[in-house]
Amino acid sequence: MNSSLNDTIAAVATAPLPAGVAIIRLSGIQAWNAAQQICPAFEEGAPRTAYYSNVVYDGETLDHAVVIGFKAPASFTGQDVVEIQCHGGPATVQAVLAAVLSQQGVRHAEAGEFTRRAVLNGKMDLTEAEGLADLIAAETEEQRKQALRQLDGALGEQFEKWRQQIMALVAQVEAGIDFPDEELDILADEGIQKGIKTVIDSLQSSISTDAGERLRDGFRVVILGKPNAGKSTLTNLLSGKETAIVSPIEGTTRDVVETHLNIGGFPVVLADTAGLRQSEDIIEQEGVKRATRQAEQADIVIALVDAAEWPNVDETVQEYLQEGKSLVLVTKTDVTPVKVRETAKIGHLELPVLAVNLQEFESLEPILEMLTEMVRKKFGKARESALLTRQRHRQAVMDALQFLAQAKGLLENPRPDVSLSELLAQDLRSAANSIGTVTGHTGSEDVLDLVFSTFCIGK
Repeated sequence: MNSSLNDTIAAVATAPLPAGVAIIRLSGIQAWNAAQQICPAFEEGAPRTAYYSNVVYDGETLDHAVVIGFKAPASFTGQDVVEIQCHGGPATVQAVLAAVLSQQGVRHAEAGEFTRRAVLNGKMDLTEAEGLADLIAAETEEQRKQALRQLDGALGEQFEKWRQQIMALVAQVEAGIDFPDEELDILADEGIQKGIKTVIDSLQSSISTDAGERLRDGFRVVILGKPNAGKSTLTNLLSGKETAIVSPIEGTTRDVVETHLNIGGFPVVLADTAGLRQSEDIIEQEGVKRATRQAEQADIVIALVDAAEWPNVDETVQEYLQEGKSLVLVTKTDVTPVKVRETAKIGHLELPVLAVNLQEFESLEPILEMLTEMVRKKFGKARESALLTRQRHRQAVMDALQFLAQAKGLLENPRPDVSLSELLAQDLRSAANSIGTVTGHTGSEDVLDLVFSTFCIGK
């Protein structure tokens, strides 16, 4: 994005659907004048005051609207901003937007350009901007809470704390450059080594869990079992609709069938897979391969076992079971009644077990309760901590750790032929720079482009 901050931009800030109200937002030095040209009642407008006005263009009244202006820097973008609240019919919105864009010096905003200006004008950092995007996209209660924490600055504050800690170490190390005769004494200070170790430990802890990323993208729950164990029936029961084809013919499911669920406020991507068995059918073989790949990547595996075979669990299914991330459902209890305890020993694992008849809706509640409890135990940390929510956050931490490890190595094994302080300072500055890319404190245009490429036009 190479657009100038001096341009005045405009776009629809609400969803592109018929609605009672739509908001057209303007930002820039011409925002006030452009709005006054088409909204006569706003001509003497005072900031933060609502005006009811006709929207007039080329002698024609297009709509009746409420107009509110915000003077820089007390606005979302930090520039002069005007919001025109018109009726939300598509034809009305397009007519009013066209009138706005016809004004001198006004152009259509690019994706994420309003929020980008807010970041460049110091109204928020990049993590808060990402939190705003996640809040808009949130589909579950836990996603909303995490996004709001990030929008409120929790993640940005953590990254800024790390950056400040590293910059404090840079200041200590650079004293050795300023006073070369005392360099060894300065670098021998235990505070420098302890400081580097403290930051390394904290950064490593942050990447030890992917709970934040999983909460944002959805936890993967994979259904495994032999053919005709009831996997597709379970998928339909959990999703509340005919998502998967149910048939008494074995091998009906050949591909991975995914559906998105909200379980206990957590987003879940449920994957129904092909039955695990040896087959001469090339297509079914590919389905089994995809099923095992899904199981390897799963956060939780639900293993289905026909009651007629219980307590035997197929060895192929057992391969993908782990304590804390697996649930066993004994199915078709209407055909073969069985009694099971709350847990069972399967191989060397102690796993939770439920006996269910998937044809009955009453089976849904105990399954959901068990899944909700498993998700909360596994990812509950995401509900209260400022966690990494994107791959770029994780990569920045990993890059910083690499530079800090180099700095630590220099201190432990100094080289006599070079200035130790200069090398240390360079590694520490690089680590701080890597951390700064997350909040935007490096000012890198490439980083801004990456973040705002996913935003909608009106933000």
